[in-house]
Amino acid sequence: MTQANIELEREFSAAGCARASWFVRAQNVPQTIAKLGLVGPSDRLVVRANDFTAAYLRFFGTGTLTFAKGQTVEAFMDATRASNHPAAGGPKEGHASYADGAGARFDRLFWLVNSIGCRGLRVPDIRALAAAAREAGAILIVDNTVASSWGCKPLALGAHIAFEALDRVASGALAAKAVAISVARSVTGRGRKQRTDELAHQAYCLLAQRLGGERSQLVFNVDGADLNIIENGLNTLAARMQQHVDHARVIAEYLSAHPLVPRVCYPGLTSHPDHAIAAQVLQHGFGPAVDFELPDSVTAGEFIEGCTCSGRPYPAGGAHTRMSALCGDEAHFIRLFAGLDDPIDIVDSLEQAMRLYCNPPHA
Repeated sequence: MTQANIELEREFSAAGCARASWFVRAQNVPQTIAKLGLVGPSDRLVVRANDFTAAYLRFFGTGTLTFAKGQTVEAFMDATRASNHPAAGGPKEGHASYADGAGARFDRLFWLVNSIGCRGLRVPDIRALAAAAREAGAILIVDNTVASSWGCKPLALGAHIAFEALDRVASGALAAKAVAISVARSVTGRGRKQRTDELAHQAYCLLAQRLGGERSQLVFNVDGADLNIIENGLNTLAARMQQHVDHARVIAEYLSAHPLVPRVCYPGLTSHPDHAIAAQVLQHGFGPAVDFELPDSVTAGEFIEGCTCSGRPYPAGGAHTRMSALCGDEAHFIRLFAGLDDPIDIVDSLEQAMRLYCNPPHA
């Protein structure tokens, strides 16, 4: 590990209110967790990520994986109780694991939720989930990719671990995709108000054993050129993300008023079910993404193909607005990530596509 890498990770850690941070070469958050071996064969991972189900199923077997039916405390508790797995019974002490040292816990329980994610761009109450996770003996992981470290501070809200794919931090310019991992401080407060979070300490030990010190596995390393890109991206992140967020709001307001759009999901709209929670969890706005539904007469695939602002040729997290088919090309749901391009131009492109595909002229 180079000194530049260490210093950059410390900078990222300080910005995210973390005890420590690491950068790992990986495609996405599920692959990162699997690559680290963070969730062992005797552990249980409870996930709410119904827009990323296939990725979790790809990297984790059903013996360790349970999907929650919502992002609420009740949904995670129900999924934990329903799990036919020793971890569902709460914290335990047991025989040592080869990876975790003598006296380590086994049958660990992990909860994972997105700060902004799932179909409909749901925003969970991270504070409430963190409190419930501590009661259940669960390590709470937050995928902070959509909001970014600029838009949300999960560790300050009580989460134990935060993951963030760095496409947007790096403005889509990385040669190899990378993910940042941050872990919460285990001791907070001073004097009589000092508190120790044992789960945060366990999370730190798990990560430090795999990533701390000199890395022996080159598969984890982010190379020097990409580190420079991340560093430059962090220096401009606030200004760029503010534009992404502001542009997303303009586009969401346009779509929500469009007579041909059945439904728009954006946490900044008062119609969104998590609007009040989002105002407390998110910072500087309501994120760069907008989900919307098309009429039954047009599929997501053909709409994106015919829309000049689809952004398919451009990298994820870059300056250009990008759209993707949220539930496949044959469905009717689209996720749009606002870029740095003029939102009026994007709105005009969407309007033209709406007229052509959703309300075609009579022959």
